[in-house]
Amino acid sequence: MKQVTDTEKFLFDIQGYLILPGAIDKQLIEALDRAVVENEAIDHDESWSHGLPIVTAQHFIKDQNIENQVRLNGLPRLDSIFDQLIGHPSILPYLKEFMGEPQLVNTWSISKYAGRVASGWHHGLPTREYTVDNGTIRSPMLNVVTMLTPNHSGDGCFIVIPGSHKKNFNLSPKWSVTGLETPGAVEITGDPGDVMIFTEALTHAAAAKTTTRRRTTLQYNHLHRDRACIMWDSHNVRHYWMPPSIRSRFNSAQKSLTRWMDYTIPERSIPVADKIND
Repeated sequence: MKQVTDTEKFLFDIQGYLILPGAIDKQLIEALDRAVVENEAIDHDESWSHGLPIVTAQHFIKDQNIENQVRLNGLPRLDSIFDQLIGHPSILPYLKEFMGEPQLVNTWSISKYAGRVASGWHHGLPTREYTVDNGTIRSPMLNVVTMLTPNHSGDGCFIVIPGSHKKNFNLSPKWSVTGLETPGAVEITGDPGDVMIFTEALTHAAAAKTTTRRRTTLQYNHLHRDRACIMWDSHNVRHYWMPPSIRSRFNSAQKSLTRWMDYTIPERSIPVADKIND
């Protein structure tokens, strides 16, 4: 297995993210992109979501609640090609180095089209939970972003504030949606096959989409083993958990990264929300 270098550890720790150029080969990138395009082009059976509470979070298989954007949720449910990014040998060493015992929780794609507005700054993990002890980095939540298309300036790329995973002060409200005008903000650019790994303690957002071409990325979100559970998030729970019929095709590394799913309830025909409210 590939060894994470001291330079990579240093950069991840001071930045809160790391770029892996060309981590995924061209053939796989093209196959992943085809699967996204095919699944964006069809209607999906969303009847499973009937009865769930109306919320702003994405809970449909194909979510188009945001103008000029299509989000697909629960990727391995849509095509087995998405399995290949689970425990990918170019990525797995970093998950183990920066997390210890990673578990895959959520998978989704985002395609942006011209006119998609910028998103506001946010982070999914309190900064106090990113730690370094005796040279060991620990981030309880890591996100892996795989670029399927060019992510160049104007494409609606990720923007981050490097080092903000260790910040002691919050952003002033006046900077909440100012994108690259925010002090310290940088744009994460790259090409198909490049991968960005970041701690969810890092303050991040997305720039406005001004170019005409489609921009697509895949996000594979991981939690430490001690936190991986069904989480009873009624609008997203179905996308986190993969049934045995899907996990049966996983290799040993992929099953290890999803072993929390062995201890959850089986898939049901009734909405999860109904069960919660019983």
